Amino acid sequence: MDFNKSLDRYRAIIDARLAALFDEKIAEAPDFIGFSYGRLKEFVLRGGKRLRPALTIMAFKAVSDRPEEEIYSPAVGIELFHNSSLIHDDIMDEDSRRRGKLSMHARFERFFLKAHPDREGDGRMFRKMSERFGVSIAILMGDILYAMTEGCLVDSPFGAGRIRGAVEVLHRAYRSISEGQMLDILSELDRGLTEDDILRLIELKTARLFAAAVQIGAILGGAPAGTRNALARYALDLGTAFQLQDDLLDISPGGKGRTYGSDLRRGKSTLLTMSALEAASPGQGRILRAALGDGRADRRTIDAAVGVLRDTGAVDRVKALAAWKLRDGRAHLRSAALSPEAREFFDGLVDFIARRRMP
Repeated sequence: MDFNKSLDRYRAIIDARLAALFDEKIAEAPDFIGFSYGRLKEFVLRGGKRLRPALTIMAFKAVSDRPEEEIYSPAVGIELFHNSSLIHDDIMDEDSRRRGKLSMHARFERFFLKAHPDREGDGRMFRKMSERFGVSIAILMGDILYAMTEGCLVDSPFGAGRIRGAVEVLHRAYRSISEGQMLDILSELDRGLTEDDILRLIELKTARLFAAAVQIGAILGGAPAGTRNALARYALDLGTAFQLQDDLLDISPGGKGRTYGSDLRRGKSTLLTMSALEAASPGQGRILRAALGDGRADRRTIDAAVGVLRDTGAVDRVKALAAWKLRDGRAHLRSAALSPEAREFFDGLVDFIARRRMP
């Protein structure tokens, strides 16, 4: 089995199902609501590898001989859930770009400005009415995606017990992501975080959704507890490595379709910055701290800070930790009773993530 061909196949299936689902919502919704579903459709379909829904599909196929089509709706739900979290994440991080295009709150802020004259906000939170409108609509858009996620699970062709188990996993993942986002916001204020603190943040905010994706597929496929647990441990390691690499992509121009060095400008505590500050000379420390938390840092300042991340060995250390997590994740597969096709796919996904373009 060619992993890339399999992933392309599932991406095409998921994208077609997503498009049909949004077209249905657009057709039945009036005026501005229908327009908003159109913006959701564009946001969700603008890119992404669809790794999480592919995990759901393959976890189901790993343990069940039921028709593959039965798991498509829950897999679509996983992708909706992921995008719900991205919309809310962009608001809290004040990111105006997502995958090279406007984030949801920035999109609706621009919509407001095209239709209405802007004015100073009369509340305590927003400077402009356009900002209040954009953020408010984007919050609701994220909430709608989560509601659609639950609908994809509840309407799937499985027994009540399996659906209930899958929804419980979904609820736990939603809580974990929210807790992880809370810690992520705190990390911008607290320079005393340890490596364990940051790895816990990564697990909550990123890795638990990878784990939920395989658990939901395995539960709906009727997998025994031992297999579900092994797949969850595999996915946790995979998700941790994925996020560590994402932190590296932040210092690669164009690496995430967002602003180069955005984590540095926000002052976000990552293993990269923590490792660099521990190993930095006084001069290097001053260079790195000059960029950390400076939302207006120019390209020269960011380039100098990235140079410190490299020269102190922080980049190499994070790369090595990501590679170790991928090896550990692969080892968990050995204890799971899986179909040969699924085992090959899960192994291929480890290799795929290991080959992501790093700075």
